[in-house]
Amino acid sequence: MQAYARSGDSQNNPWLDLVRALAILLVMLRHGERALHTETGSPQGFLQMIFMNGWIGVDLFFVLSGYLIARHLIRAGIGRGEFRLGRYIAMRALRIFPAYYAVLLLTAAGAFPLVQVSTDALGLRVAYHLLFLQDYLPSDINVVFWSLGVEEKFYVLAPLLILTLLHCRNVHSRLAVLLSLFALPIALRAAIFLPAARVFDYPEFWRIFRSPFHMALEGLIVGVGIALAEHAGLVRRARVAGLAVLACSILALTIWTGSHEFMAEIGLADAVFQPPLIAFLAGMVTLGGVLLAGTPMPFSAPVQLVARLSYSLYLIHYPLLPMAVAVALPYGSGAFWIFFFAVSLLGGGILHLAIERPFLRWKDRLAHKRSPTGEPAIDRPAKAAG
Repeated sequence: MQAYARSGDSQNNPWLDLVRALAILLVMLRHGERALHTETGSPQGFLQMIFMNGWIGVDLFFVLSGYLIARHLIRAGIGRGEFRLGRYIAMRALRIFPAYYAVLLLTAAGAFPLVQVSTDALGLRVAYHLLFLQDYLPSDINVVFWSLGVEEKFYVLAPLLILTLLHCRNVHSRLAVLLSLFALPIALRAAIFLPAARVFDYPEFWRIFRSPFHMALEGLIVGVGIALAEHAGLVRRARVAGLAVLACSILALTIWTGSHEFMAEIGLADAVFQPPLIAFLAGMVTLGGVLLAGTPMPFSAPVQLVARLSYSLYLIHYPLLPMAVAVALPYGSGAFWIFFFAVSLLGGGILHLAIERPFLRWKDRLAHKRSPTGEPAIDRPAKAAG
């Protein structure tokens, strides 16, 4: 996914790497805590609630993707006759396909210890995963793959969306388009939930309200909005404001996620209004990072390392959970967390070095190839597309 990988843009702005690292950390904490709680049934306090709600890290990734893809398309000259759709598609494929296909096929083949994948219609299931349809069909080979289905559809539609927005006559027209798209999944969820007049369980919520592309638009649209605001000069570097926005939004998310388990019971507010609020707060975190561009960040090296590995970590951490439970949990929850993160970093590092990085180098060469007009295909100082 675009936002799961450290992009060239982050070389100029390590604060976006911080957002990316926070996102993958939250996702890993969610899956680790859920596995731990399933095995032990231990009581959950404030910290454990934050871990259980760590699935909101995916929403952070969505906002980052919306921002980075929109910023890349604008800087690549879309709407000015400079944009090359074929190059854009090739770059996205080189970014996403190799590591994803590798983990998909390894998981389906049973290469991960103690991971059991049903063989029922396995060929069909692998096929629709290869086509990135697992946001609408069951993501039952590796559950985290669902979000890649969402993002791939966004990549396909993003050039048309950004071109439409750039050709709007004024800022009010652009805002109307963005607000309409932001409101669409809210209206769709309300239209499904209200007539049903019942409480949905988590699997139903996931299948109907969370996973499908058209139900996951809010974060992507928020990211696009930030990029357009930046393009229009409405968002500029501001150290104090950036620190305030970043700190306050992270604090708000921390207090909220620690208050209760979001999906323990799913009512109207959870199904309809919670997703846009999460997208808004994730947008504020990202906006804080954007405002801090050019501001030095302490301890940036480890943050940038995690950000660089974030896509591989996202793909590989989930099928490593059964091994972590079996090997380390008998020695206590502390041993489980240490082993889980250690083996995930090891596996993610191997995947990055063996599969992801070689194709990234190929992608970078394509990104810097000159267009027929003699101009660079992508604005080198920004390199926002990852």
